[in-house]
This record gives sequence, structure tokens and C-alpha cells, in this order.
Amino acid sequence: MGAAESDLASVDSLRDQISALEKKLSSISTQHQDFEIWPEAADGRILTVAGARLQCRGGVQILTGPVIGKVSATSARILLETSVEAQVTMFVSLVDEDIPNGRVIASASALCPARRPTTITVENLLPGESYVVTFSGVERESAEIRIGQFKTFDLEERALRVISVSCDTPDKVLSGEPNMWETLAERCLRKELPHVDLILHLGGQVSMKKAFEDSWVILKRHSERFDLIPGEWASIEKEVLERLRSAYRFSWNLPYTREVLASCSHLMVCSDRDVYPNFTQDIDLSSDVGGRVVTTLLRLARRVYREYQRALWDADELEDLNTKEEEMVEKVTKVFEARRRRVGREEALAKAEKKMVELRGNQFADEDTIEAAADRLEELRYDLNEAKGIEAVIASEIEAPDARESSFHMYGDVGVLLVDTRWNRVSADGTQTMSQPLISNDQMLKFESMIENNNSPRALIVCTEFPLVEMDRKETLNVRCGGEHNLTDFHSVNSSFALNGTLQKKLLDMIFDWKKRERYRQVLLMSGGLCHGLDTVIKVRNTEWAIQQLTTGPLTDRPQEVRCQRTGSVLDGYYEYEHDALSHQRNYGEALIFAKYGEPSTINAQLVGQYFARVGCICGPVIGKVTDDSAVILVEVDNEAPITCLVCDCLSGVILRSTKLLAARRPHAFVFDGLEADRHYTVRFDGFVNPDDRMGSFTTRRRDGDSGEGFSLNLVFLSGERGNVAGGGMSSLTEEKKMEDSAPSSVWTILGDASQHPWSGMDAVIHLGGQVDINSACAAAVVLLARAEREEEGSHAEKMLLAEALDHLREAYRTSWSLPGTREALARGSHLMLRGALDFGSLLLGRRGEHSVTISGKAKRRLRSLVQQVYREYQRQLWDPEGIADAPMLGCSRTEDEGDGNNGEWHFHQWGTVGVFCMDVKETKLWKSRSGGNESDMPLISDEQWRCFSDAISVENLTNLIICCEVPFVSDSIGDARYKATDAQHSHLVEHWPYHGSELLRLLNGLFDWRQSRGGTAEVTLICGGISVGVDSLLKHASSGSEIRQIITGPAAAEPDSDLWAERTGVLDSSISYEHGPVTLVHNCVLAKFSSSPGGEGAVNAQADILTVADFSSTVESVDGGLKRRPGHLAQLHKDKERKKSDVTLISSGGSEEEVEEQRFALNLILLEKVLARDDIQKGLQAVFSRLHAGDSKSFDNPIDFSRIANKVLTRYYYSSPAALRDVAIPPNLYILETVAKMWEEGTIGLVEKERPVSGKKKTKEELQEEWDAKKGGGKKYNVPLALMGKEQFTRFVQEAFKNALVVRMNVLLQGRSEKMKM
Repeated sequence: MGAAESDLASVDSLRDQISALEKKLSSISTQHQDFEIWPEAADGRILTVAGARLQCRGGVQILTGPVIGKVSATSARILLETSVEAQVTMFVSLVDEDIPNGRVIASASALCPARRPTTITVENLLPGESYVVTFSGVERESAEIRIGQFKTFDLEERALRVISVSCDTPDKVLSGEPNMWETLAERCLRKELPHVDLILHLGGQVSMKKAFEDSWVILKRHSERFDLIPGEWASIEKEVLERLRSAYRFSWNLPYTREVLASCSHLMVCSDRDVYPNFTQDIDLSSDVGGRVVTTLLRLARRVYREYQRALWDADELEDLNTKEEEMVEKVTKVFEARRRRVGREEALAKAEKKMVELRGNQFADEDTIEAAADRLEELRYDLNEAKGIEAVIASEIEAPDARESSFHMYGDVGVLLVDTRWNRVSADGTQTMSQPLISNDQMLKFESMIENNNSPRALIVCTEFPLVEMDRKETLNVRCGGEHNLTDFHSVNSSFALNGTLQKKLLDMIFDWKKRERYRQVLLMSGGLCHGLDTVIKVRNTEWAIQQLTTGPLTDRPQEVRCQRTGSVLDGYYEYEHDALSHQRNYGEALIFAKYGEPSTINAQLVGQYFARVGCICGPVIGKVTDDSAVILVEVDNEAPITCLVCDCLSGVILRSTKLLAARRPHAFVFDGLEADRHYTVRFDGFVNPDDRMGSFTTRRRDGDSGEGFSLNLVFLSGERGNVAGGGMSSLTEEKKMEDSAPSSVWTILGDASQHPWSGMDAVIHLGGQVDINSACAAAVVLLARAEREEEGSHAEKMLLAEALDHLREAYRTSWSLPGTREALARGSHLMLRGALDFGSLLLGRRGEHSVTISGKAKRRLRSLVQQVYREYQRQLWDPEGIADAPMLGCSRTEDEGDGNNGEWHFHQWGTVGVFCMDVKETKLWKSRSGGNESDMPLISDEQWRCFSDAISVENLTNLIICCEVPFVSDSIGDARYKATDAQHSHLVEHWPYHGSELLRLLNGLFDWRQSRGGTAEVTLICGGISVGVDSLLKHASSGSEIRQIITGPAAAEPDSDLWAERTGVLDSSISYEHGPVTLVHNCVLAKFSSSPGGEGAVNAQADILTVADFSSTVESVDGGLKRRPGHLAQLHKDKERKKSDVTLISSGGSEEEVEEQRFALNLILLEKVLARDDIQKGLQAVFSRLHAGDSKSFDNPIDFSRIANKVLTRYYYSSPAALRDVAIPPNLYILETVAKMWEEGTIGLVEKERPVSGKKKTKEELQEEWDAKKGGGKKYNVPLALMGKEQFTRFVQEAFKNALVVRMNVLLQGRSEKMKM
């Protein structure tokens, strides 16, 4: 024990001495370089980089590289290409903490040919060390810029970090789009991030299509010449090689690409993109069609691939392979020239024979001429036989070199197998051999020997061009080809493993067998080629044996839609798979493989999208203002990402998309214009990981006067304030949990349930303050703002503290708006908000309470500004998204900077003759108070707000006016309010209207006068919150006899107050008196309904009432007098005329729009039936049914409850279903499902006629079963009740729903065209 410890101490001591010596050597070297003046060399100047003295030589430019190839624990291989032939010396410098400036430890020289890559290998390096690579013998600019770096494999750590990429097509990156090469450069070069040992390029390293086609033109043009001289064809091949190499130079010198290639080790797998799309199967590239041109071109393309890609790892065979190929090419060229001579002599002989025939047929020809012609004929026959012999001899000498391109590499105990599936189908001379397998049997045997030998790896990475498992053969033919394999697209996927089942089985069996032999072994499959990401688990059926497969890409190409099933099996079900897709994002894969003797091997692998992390939605959606043709939708994500908002019309199926690059942790509003009036829309998002939990819906308003149904408007008003509590109060959101025991449902819950109905009748929900309790967030922000004051103005530290304080305030919104019930309610309908005391917090309002802290004037101003900012981000954006209005909206405040004095947040909205003005009574208190003055003396309303209010009520057609405020207009008399405010418990009354009597009288007298100016027919209603009870009050004007109602609402979910703490009657002045009605002491809201007679003629009737939870539910849901008012024409949209499949005939020409539309519908219907009959779709729908809790009568005994539950799970399935279904079917929606469910219950769809008594009350499952059994005994067929559905009945129901959606879409389109014809 002691001896061991002594040995360890000796080792540590020796290591410290070596480290100290390294530092001293580095210091001496650096000092020596600083004081030495390098003389000018004969060919240039001396440059010092990383401790290396580089002699610069003018005219020698580095065209490509350095590209770091294979790096082991002790060696590295570097690729370089120069503009002219030159002797180049590569210096390798050790760089670490002890030698930050670098010290040369190795060098190697090579004669680089002109414009052709070469590789330099350096040996005897130290494991786990960082090195810098520099080059001497090149021009100064290249020496300064073309610097590489790498780190040798660390044998002690036994961990390999790998990145995989594929599908690099730089021209597909549009201006302004993120460049994944930049992301990779940051990932590889940032020192604080884990070091990347190896980047695997899994196909599509270079886009070669244009260069290949240009080269074909060059070869084709010269192959048709008959004047080629010996040796000229070789120069033509050099021209082609130069064109092909130029594609590599272009791609590998692009910004960030060059930096990544020079930063760590790279290994590459060839794909068709690196030569030409589908070059191994394209019939035009066969020797029978393309002849010598294509065989030469494929051979040259392979040579260039080897020069740039294989050269990165092949240090032994490549040079010999190139030598043999050059010898073969030389002989092939001779054969070609001999063949041309033979052909020429055959043509000459044919002409001579023809001439001889003519001479012998000419009676005037003399014998001498005929004899000379015969002699010439014999000479030509001799020359032809000689040419044939020479051609045969040269052809027999051709020996084809090995064309295999697979390889195996060991990094400690981790093996990396690069599997080539392209070049086995191309012979050595470039001829296609389509009949050959993707991988030969000899290669498979070599694979087995590579991975199972005396030094067998403990972890294995297998790399292929395409994923080993994507989908089965049948699905590949249906999805990727669109039919059977006689279609032209079949050949484009013939290199996939799904269509090469024998090979697929061999590889999977080999890999799983290898894994099973030792318990510590782990396998990772890595692939590319699909232009979308897949993280897949492959399992052996009915076992626990599983392997992860990571399919990456595209890196720069356009992302494609995921078209495969999420789950499935291959090879007769023996292997099962489950995909987790990363779609609509460019991506790469990253894996950390840990393999150390005596410990289990582990593999952690994941896909990395454009923004380093998968994106989640942290707030929203919140539906803002909705009109008859527009909608505002607010959402917030946790990482910067491109997010797509999809709005789908539930009738026509038309999907509108808007994609925006959203900043991280900041709300953004999507604005949709051009919507159809009186339509129900569903809202969904693409781009974050939880889209199924973040869906919404809204209904656009009917245009006034449309369909002759008269004017209709329903507004709901909510309040969450408890302004009579000293210290600020509590939000309606944060107190909801406390009320659960006593009240099963809050207003939020019932509002969310009611607003999800299509055409629910609720046109807008107006929130009267208390949308969020920001007190706690303000207290946390103040601490950060105090720290920011101690930092230098404008410094990075100050900015970071301010940003953190801002995020605390935003978090208050995220938390409040994500509570159960609240989130669902905000995601449906339409919401407008005015700010209240809770939205500012007690700290800014000067109220004392649990959140009271000492705050400086500067910090308070900053906090005020931040609170204003988050209000505008979350609440104002719902009606004024990012201030997009070209000019200030009528009656609304502006949003200029604080210094301009525009800090008010009042707004005005108009629907027909109804206007709603939302007042702001906090602006003057917070922004216009005088220094040293009494805040209570400040007016409630600024002059600018009075002006906007006057503009709003001056609208000519306005006959119904609602004025909203966060606090009551009249609760106490003016005298009582001023007296109560002197008590600390009622100090908050200084912010209420009665305390500011002159302003209250100005407002009320102005409103009474306005009514009189409109002939006494105009109506005014005051709706407010703030005191946590509901009160209906009446204000009377003695001189005119006019009356104005005031309705106080609240709370929506917070604990109600015990009473209205004010006198029930009183006077404000000699002419205005008030009387408070009964007090509502439970959760409540206000519902204001406006309607006119059909045709829009006559006055608009107004009705406003305080509704409790029970009242609200019955009012909204009641059959008679409820809010739901669906368009009268909806019933007609579900009717379809009878047709037979034989009736479907293609319209060859002409035909009306109606005929064309009906034909399109009929064809879609046939296609839908075929798609729904597919086994995978049937299994998917059965899986949906299993998630419905089938047979639960509480959920399924009526169409409405059934459709609510079915819509959620069916929508989730639809967006993850095979693309074939999404291509033909309309997305499910609540309206279609509810309607079809009613038709199912009535027996108007499905198999049968049905007679079922309508019952208003729910039936138990037993009662339903008895009724069903009785009907079955009657000998007739009936639809199974919704509550008793099995998998087969549910599948049939879904089929009917999808079909009915197509019927509705067709009728909507025909109806729209008919209406246009009438205009």
C-alpha cells in the first residue's frame, strides 16, 4: 500500500516538474522571438504563428484547407490544396494552459501538386492534448488565415463526443435565415463548451449536381469528335477533374464551413449528393445509354471523392489505389484510342469494299485499276485485324482495383463503422452495376471481422447514408413512391434499406448479435439523407433489446415534412421502431459515448435544432381582438425559434399560416387579416414541443346586416381586483385554488368551457383589471434594480440585471395566465384588457403591505418603466400588436416613449352602434404627480384622455356606450369618500372616482348631456370592478329625468368580500343621485347583450346583468335564449347528393365551376376512403379510441361531451398521422365532430335508421346498455350509442366525420362562388 502511494507521489512530482519545465521553455521561446528580428528570406518574409517560424512564399495560395481528417491518440491527418506545385511544411504546435503561445513539437513536409489536394500525416503526438497546425512555404495571407486546430483522443477519459451532419446545400439558405454552419462553428470553437472529438458527415458534403452536369457537357462534346489525337483525351479528363474539384473548393471555403473543417477531426460517408442524384440507379447514367461519357464521368467523380473525402482517413491504400487507377485509366485510354482506330479502319474497309463492287460492275474499268483496289482492300483487312488484336491485348491487361469505400476506426474502446452503400454498384471503370447489392457479401464478412476481433470495441457507432430503419417496404412504396415500383420515383428510393430487405436484415442481425454477446456493449446508428430529423428506438419484438438510431439533417438544405409513421415494424414485424421527429428545422446530431473497461458503456445522443434546444411554449395562446376579418393571437416561447401559427377554417378547411422568428422569453402577437366573416377557426402552432397542449379557437363576427339576421353582440366583463384591501389585494387567478373546496367551478372554468363551442355567441371578454398579481415579481425586481444602481451606467452587468428584473415581471404573467382553467379560457374567444392596481403592484402605488420595501427614486422609475413595458407586451398587444397601426386609433392612447408623456393606456372599441371605452385612472398618479405635492390632489384623468374620450363619443352612429373602469364610478357620495379616505384602512379611496368629485361630475354630466344630444334614445352603461362584490346601481339626473346604470362586477375567482361597505343611497350634487341594488357575494361576471330585429332595422336593444357561475352556465347553454347562435345555413352544408363511384368521370374540357368542384370532391372522397382503409390508419384510429376512456357514460352519453373529448385526442393523432391522411383530410374540429355525433345518434349517417327517444337527462351506462339490447332484439340495425362504442364503431364514426368535413368544404366553396356570381 505504501509503495503504491510512493509511486503515485513520484509520478505527480515528475508531472509537476515537466509542467514547470514546459512553462520555462515557452517563456524562453517567447522572449527569444520577441527580441529577434527575422531577416527577409529569399522568397518572402518570416512569420511567427503558435511558436512556428513560417517562411512566406509569394504566389503559393492555399485553395482548400486545412481540413482535419482522422485524429487518433497519437496521430493526425491533414488535407491541403495549393494553387501551384509547392513544397509545403506543416508545423504542429502544442498549445495548453502552460504554453498558451504554442511550441512546435512536430513538423512534416510534402510536395503539393497544383490544384489537387494532398494529405500530410503527423505521428508521435501526445494523447489528450490540443494542437495548432500552421503551414510554411505559402503566401503570407494563407499562412495567417489557414490555421487548423485539433485535440488528440484522450485515452484516460475514454469518452468520444461526436457530431453528425448531412445534406449540405448552401444555396438553399435564404437571406436572413440562420446558417447552421455558424451554429456549428460556435459549438466547435467556443472553449467553454465541451470539446468535439469527431464530426461525421453522412452524405451531401458537397452539392455536385451542377458540376456533374457541366462535366457531362464537356465529355459529351469531345466524345463526338473524330479528330482526337493520342493523349488529348487525358487532357479533357483533367479539365473535367478541375470542374469537379471546383465544387469542393467552393463549398469548403464558405464562411463558417472552412472554420469548422479546420477545428476538429472529420470523417465522411459518400452519398448520391456527392456525385449526382441517384447516380447508381439512374438509367441515363448506365453504359448502355450514356456510353463512354458516363463511365468516364462516374470514374472521375469517384476519384475526386477519394481525393477530398477518403483521403481524410486512408493513409495506406489510397496512394496505391490511385496508382493502380492511373495505370488502368492509361490502358483504358489506349483501348479507347485503339477502338477508335478499329472503328475508323472498319469504316475505311466498308468504303473500299463498296468501291470494289462498283468497279467490278463497271464494264469500262481496266484490270490494273481493279487489281490496285483489291490490293488496297487486302491492306485494310490486315490493318483492321491488327487493330482488333491490339485492342484485345490492351483490354486483357486491364486490372480493376478494389472499389470498396467502407472503413472502420477505433477510438479507445469506441468503434466507428462507416458503411458505403453506393460504390459497390459502380465498377472500377465507372460502369453501373445495378444488379449488385448495396453492400457485397465480402464487405459484410469484413464488417463482422472488424467489430469482432481481439480488440473488439465496447461501444459501436454505425454510420450509413440512409437510416437503417425508417419505414417498412409497403409504406415506402406508398409514401415515398406513391404506388408500385413501376413508377419513375421508385428508383430514387431504391437505395433505401426498406427496399433492400435482405441486406437490412443482415445488418440488423449482425449489430444486435454483436450487442447481445457482451452485456456492456452499446450501439448507436447514425444516418442522414432525409432532410428531417428522426430520433428512433429500434427494438427486437417482445424483448428488451433496443438500439438508438439518430437521423440528422438537413444542415443547410430545405427541411422536408416527416412522412413516415411514428411507430411501426420491419422485416415481418421482427424489429419494431418508434420515431421522435424533429421537423421544420435544420439540425445536426450530437452524441457522447463513454466506454471504459470495467464500467458499463453509455451513449447519450440527441438531435440539435437550429436554436440549440427544443422550443417550448411558456405562455399562450391568448386570443386578442377578433373582428369580422381579423384576429390577434399572442404566444411566448422559451428559446429563439421560427414559430408557425396555423389558423384553420372549420368549414372550408383552408389553413392560413404565419411564420415569425420569435425572440426567447418575450411575447409576440400573430396578426391574421383577410379571414372569412362568421366562421369558426382553430389555432395551432408548429415549432415547439407541446403544440397539442397549446391549441385555441375563435369565431369571427358576422358582418352587420349579413343574412338579414339583425345586429347581435354579446360582451362578458370580468374583474379580479380587490381594491378595498390595504396593501394591494389579490388576483382572481392566484386565489382560484383556495375556492376549490367551496365552489366546484369559477367563472374562469365555465368561461373556458363555454367559449370552446363554435359560434359560442361571446364576441369578446373584457377584463377590468387584476389580470395578474405582480406584487411578488416587483419585490424580486427591486432587489435586482438596487444592484443595478451600483453598476456603471451602460455596462454589461447593469444590462444583465435589468434584463433579469424584466424577466421576473414577465414570469408573473406566464404563471398567472398558465393556471388551469385560465389558460384554456384565454385561448378561446376574444379578450381585451384594461390595467388595474394589481397590474402595477403595491410598491408603485405607494400602498403598504407584505411586499413593502425601501426603494430609491431611480429604482422606482425603472420599475415603473419595466411594469409599463410588460403591460404593453402582454395586454396592449391583444388589440394593438407591436403598435402596427399606421396612425393612432380613434379614442386610444399612443405608445411613444415615456419621455413624450404618452404613458396612458386607455382604448376604445366599436362594434356597429355599440362602443366600449376603457378608462385608465393610474396614469396621472404614476407619471404626472408633482414632486413634493400631494398625490391625492392629482386628477384621475389626463387632458389627453379627456380629448380621446370626447373623440370616441362623437362617433355619429354610436347609440350604445359602455364605459369601463377598474374601480367603481359611484360607490360612496363625494363627501363620504373624502371622509373615509382619512382612515388608513380606506386610503385606497383616493384612487376612486368619488374622491375626485369634480371629475366624476364632469363625466356624469357630460354623459347625461350626450344622451340628450342623441334624442334621448342613446344608452349609457357604466361597468366596473375593484371591490370584489357585484352591485347593480342606478344613477338619476333630476333635471332631465335620464338614468344611467352602473354595474360593479367581481370577483371572477378570488374570494368575494362580505358586503358593499357604502350607503345604499346618496347624492353626488343637487341634480344627480344614486341607489345601489342588491349585493352579489359570490363569484360573478357581467353579460351585456345587444340585439336588433331581423334585417337590422330599428333600435338596438341592450341588456346587462350580473351573472353568477350557475347563472352564466344556464344563460350560455340554454336552448331558448342562450348565446349560441350558429349561422342558419350550416345545416345545408352537411347535405350531399347521392352519387356512385361509376359516376365519377374526368372532365376532359370545359365544364362549369360547380361540375369541376364536384368532381374534385368525388375524387377526394374516393382517395379518402382508400387512405382510411389502410392498416396503419386503422391501427392509429384504434389507438386513439383507447385513449378516450371508452364506455364512460359521464363523458360520452351526449354528442357535445363526446365531441369535446374526441376532438383533443383526434386532433393530436391527425397532426402526427401519415402524410397520406393529412394530404386529403381536413383537420378535425369540434364543430364537425359535434354535428356528426348528433347525426350518428339520430341515425342519419352510418348503417341504419334509428328511433331513439330524446331525453334531457343523462343515462347510466346500464340504462344505455338495456336500451341497446332491446333495439338489437327488434331485428333492425342501429348505430351503437356513443357511450357504448367499440373500436370498430369509433373507427367508422371517424371515417364519417372526415367524409362529412369534405362535404361541408365542397358546399362552402360552391356557396362562395354562387355569392360572387350574384355580386
